[in-house]
Amino acid sequence: MSISIFILSLKGGIGKSRLSYELSKYISKKKFKKVLLIDNDSLSTLSNLLGHYGDGLLDGFDLGSSLKEIDGIFILKLRNKIWFLEKFYDEERLEQLKFVLSRNWDYIIVDNYVGINEQNPIVRTVYDFSPIKIGIFLTDELSLDSTVEYSNCWNHLDSKHVLLINKSFDVNNVIDRTIIDNILNQDIPKKNEQFTIERTNKIKVF
Repeated sequence: MSISIFILSLKGGIGKSRLSYELSKYISKKKFKKVLLIDNDSLSTLSNLLGHYGDGLLDGFDLGSSLKEIDGIFILKLRNKIWFLEKFYDEERLEQLKFVLSRNWDYIIVDNYVGINEQNPIVRTVYDFSPIKIGIFLTDELSLDSTVEYSNCWNHLDSKHVLLINKSFDVNNVIDRTIIDNILNQDIPKKNEQFTIERTNKIKVF
């Protein structure tokens, strides 16, 4: 069974997809763990960033098109069409997703579209394969209160972490690695009803 990490936000363009990739790369290369990175973003930003131009699993295509190994990370692209958000989750496609999730991943990292909720079929399916579930919520000062409220709607996460981005996203900025290590190295024997807020002006993880 895997540890799942959900990258979440209420605002686009804040660095969610970049964090998902850099976090996956860090865990894979520095922690020597097997990582599945799921692109569940409505614009497939992450897939486009990595040059994964194949068809998405939820668009009705097979794994040969949607699952690719890029830079030592397995990335699963879910969609090409932005209107495929809350529908078209038929059993056949969900079974294919379950087949991928059933492999021996150490971590499953999910880059989600803005404002996704915990009842989403993709989220629920990943939950079924994850004994430990972590939420990382990205926000800026203006949306901090609404993001905290949003995080409170996620009731089945074992830990929640709000990353407060203090300035506009810059690809050359770096999240302090200790923040990520603190998130990854937590011992979570029972559900944590609290969450932490970390302030950072950096996004990239080495």
